[in-house]
Amino acid sequence: MRLRRARSGCPLEPPRREALGRRLSATAARCRRALCDITRWLSRRRRVAADQFLRGACYGAGTAVVGLLALWLQTR
Repeated sequence: MRLRRARSGCPLEPPRREALGRRLSATAARCRRALCDITRWLSRRRRVAADQFLRGACYGAGTAVVGLLALWLQTR
């Protein structure tokens, strides 16, 4: 089976075969393309989100350590 690349830049997909040879309506094609674009946008930013989460966790841990150290020093 030969695959073709979609115009929207989505991964390779098999040719569409609609019932009775009908083509997708323009609205359905736009919705499909928009959904594909959103999926690609999210997958490209997954690593950035993970990096930001790790950075926030590190800042939070550092703040907690400094706060506990300051509390310990005040009680001594």
